[in-house]
Amino acid sequence: MHRFWFILAPFFFLQHLISGENEIGFKVRQLQNPFLVDFKISKDHSFEELDAYQEALRYLKVYEILSQRYYAPENKRGFYQKSVKYDDFANRLHKGLWQTFIDLKGERFPVSKVVEINGGGSDCIVLFSSLDRVYPQHLLTLVEALKEVGFQGWVYYRLGGYPQPTNSELMYAGVPYAFKMFMMEEAKNLGFRYLLWLDSSLLPLKNPQPLFDLIREKGVVYKDVAPLPEFMLEQTRLDIQLLTGIDVLKCRHLRMPVFGIDTNLSWFPSFLKDHRDLVRIGTPFVSGLPEEFVLTALKEIYFAKDITPTPNLVGFHFVPAVAQKNYFYLRHH
Repeated sequence: MHRFWFILAPFFFLQHLISGENEIGFKVRQLQNPFLVDFKISKDHSFEELDAYQEALRYLKVYEILSQRYYAPENKRGFYQKSVKYDDFANRLHKGLWQTFIDLKGERFPVSKVVEINGGGSDCIVLFSSLDRVYPQHLLTLVEALKEVGFQGWVYYRLGGYPQPTNSELMYAGVPYAFKMFMMEEAKNLGFRYLLWLDSSLLPLKNPQPLFDLIREKGVVYKDVAPLPEFMLEQTRLDIQLLTGIDVLKCRHLRMPVFGIDTNLSWFPSFLKDHRDLVRIGTPFVSGLPEEFVLTALKEIYFAKDITPTPNLVGFHFVPAVAQKNYFYLRHH
């Protein structure tokens, strides 16, 4: 049933959309990807061309589409809920547009590496960082910390640049946080089967090796929480529901600092394709947690009914993370 949406919806909306009321009763807007720029970058692009594309992205603003979707009253929450302001949404949505692929003046260039950790093995941790702020240093110290806690396997990472598993993803680099699944796909293409995505700002509190045992046993390792409506915009919620059949505010929310998967799962190629289709459309990522709401919908389609979440994956504050014996905590960034 859910696959039906992906067979027809992207083509219908991208080629034939007109404004009007659809059968589930909300006003359809033209789903034109707001994160694309009119800049054709060649597949064998030079550093100079990448720098020019980077500048073109920085001129693109998503305030117009955000202003159409953001309504202050709907983001007024109860006293126990976080209030998410317009600027918080805007900053999230500009993450892809403001990222630094390359720094010609500072002579910092994109790097991708496969690093053997403590003798290697069959397990691979996947990392990515733009060349901005503290993220490169966080990524490199994370690699060193994985050595110190005894992880045995590989780390595949990129510093700067952008993952291109099918050599076509760079044009979608402005879509916020789409790089996570593209990095996983690149690691799969390199021949790694068991993958664990980590945000570069994480730091291990203990050896994450047992998580790979869970990946082999269960197929997926993930964290979920109760729905997070304060980070969602109603129009985006309805767009995702229309395209996938999933109401992301009526199911457990997938958190993406840590995500592990066996890439030999029979449904994984379809999962990647559906993710790519949503990236191409772009508007499903217009929220305060762009990739998480999209992947929450895909979770419901592909594995929520069969695979339970893994406890104690990550804490967002150091002391509670240690007390709860979490595998990781999220450093300030």
